[in-house]
Amino acid sequence: MTVDPVSFWSELAACDGKLSSVLELVARRAVEAVGETSVLSVLSDDGLRLDPAAVDHPDEAVQASMRELFASTPLTIGEGVAGMVAVTRETVVLNDVDPDAMATMSSARLRPLLVHYPVRAFMIVPLLARGEVMGTLGVMRLASTTPYSHEDRLVVEGLAEQAAHAIAEVRLPSMTLGAAEYEAIFRYSLDGVLLTTPDGRILAANPAACEMLRRSEAQICRVGRSGLVVEDDPRVAQLVALRSVLGRARGEMPLRRGDGDVFVADVSSTLFTTADGGARTVLIFRDVSEQVALREQLELQRAELEDLVDHDPLTGLLSRRGFVAAAEGLLAFADREGASVLLAFFDLDGLKAVNDELGHFAGDDALRRMGEAITGAVREVDAAARLAGDEFVVLLYAASDEEAGLVIRRIAEALDDPASRGPRLTFSVGTAARPSGSIETVDDLLKVADQRMYQQKVLHRVEAHRRAAQDDPGA
Repeated sequence: MTVDPVSFWSELAACDGKLSSVLELVARRAVEAVGETSVLSVLSDDGLRLDPAAVDHPDEAVQASMRELFASTPLTIGEGVAGMVAVTRETVVLNDVDPDAMATMSSARLRPLLVHYPVRAFMIVPLLARGEVMGTLGVMRLASTTPYSHEDRLVVEGLAEQAAHAIAEVRLPSMTLGAAEYEAIFRYSLDGVLLTTPDGRILAANPAACEMLRRSEAQICRVGRSGLVVEDDPRVAQLVALRSVLGRARGEMPLRRGDGDVFVADVSSTLFTTADGGARTVLIFRDVSEQVALREQLELQRAELEDLVDHDPLTGLLSRRGFVAAAEGLLAFADREGASVLLAFFDLDGLKAVNDELGHFAGDDALRRMGEAITGAVREVDAAARLAGDEFVVLLYAASDEEAGLVIRRIAEALDDPASRGPRLTFSVGTAARPSGSIETVDDLLKVADQRMYQQKVLHRVEAHRRAAQDDPGA
């Protein structure tokens, strides 16, 4: 994950507001940052389609082929993963994708492309600006099986934001404010506001900043960024580095007042260019020292309580803490006996909807039903837990894939029993197997099974959108 911030902002300024140039730059930078292929689609004027606006791939022949196919196959909103992202406004990241399953689950229009260019991993990010969906930015890995990281996601979302703002500038009229109105916003804001340059010079400070920093505006400008931050605090370097890549960043960092006192500030900083192409940054901050102290106190109290509890009081299953201890013991025993283990990670579908529509008592009852179904399906030698919220996990000792599938079916049948109380419940599940003597830890198994569960959930949602569209073509 690499993006040269200096050249990016220079190229962005050189686009001179031309939308097509900005979108092509974003698509190209997405490929340079996270690899292989990118497709940037823009919402049509009637809001019904996603029209491809920029396609990039290092191989010009592949790029031309993809550009031609995408241009001839715009997506209907709600169709495929990109269409779903435009509806839900939520980023989707899928690693370790089964290319055949992906081709099957995708729209008929894109199926030939996905058969010819099998997708190994992909990420689709919504383009959001001024509360509106402007389109989507998708990146795909066709050859590499390297998973997309959290840093990769931040970079793509940052690039998507630049594209969304460029589209909004063309499509959505802005309120015109005069110099007096901008001056009032700056002067009367209750948050501290600093106008700076990327190298740390401070050009202006509003009254709220002067009050919080206990310095005059002239003193703040004189000491610059290095005089206000605690340079050896790692949060400072992280925030500056993130801003240089994404053009914006937000986080907590320590600031030093004029009297030497240090306080924790919630800081947001954004890079922008002036009309003459100069680079500037705006930094907005507020003192959150009291909130941080309270949060740390609550986290300490929560940790102390969790240390006392090995079981979930609602379902009777193990808690996360109890499960980790039991699972580590079970793995050690399996290694001694030469046995394998299999971990199944469950996510109860639709719990939020149950809580919203029927109340939290019904939600609690749904969790208890899931706990009872799991308890009735596993053996005493196995370990079962409710990790948190709607997440459950089962570690099966010496179980084959077929035996694990039987346990999963038993749980599903128990939840689908007509005699069961409450609404019908379903779940998404992912599994991870560990042979005897493997170096994989409990955390390793949880991560793999969680990722596979998430992939199944996304594919289920895409299928649900597809079926809904078929049932109601005019929706």
